[in-house]
Amino acid sequence: MTDNVTDMPLSKLTPQQAANKASVSRGTIMNAIKDGSLIAMRDNRNRWQITTDNLSKWLSDRSDNASGTIRNPLSETDTKETSQPTEHAIRIAVLEAELNARDQRIEDLKEAHAERVLALERDRDAWKDQAQSLAKRPRRWWPF
Repeated sequence: MTDNVTDMPLSKLTPQQAANKASVSRGTIMNAIKDGSLIAMRDNRNRWQITTDNLSKWLSDRSDNASGTIRNPLSETDTKETSQPTEHAIRIAVLEAELNARDQRIEDLKEAHAERVLALERDRDAWKDQAQSLAKRPRRWWPF
């Protein structure tokens, strides 16, 4: 799965992938999701997705509770977030530029819409004037 803006891979894991990275069972991951200690989201196919940041946080919280007996495999240079923070800065800059372009596009569309509304109002008034002038003329019922 990649982000369409920057083609950077999104760091989302399935429960099984998270279990493999954390060296625990899938059931442990599911129990952590169920009790709320591990934050996970469901995708549009109703499958659990876990970010590596949330998994890392859960592992560090878990290791604090277990007196440091569980190692955190994500604390190594396994994730791109910790090894290359400039990628985030680049991605943020790209997204900001895209947001600014969309804001400008919205403003342009608002101006075009306002001009179109004024043109339609002028057209309506012209038709109204024509209808009123035709209504003031006397009617002849018989063609002769």
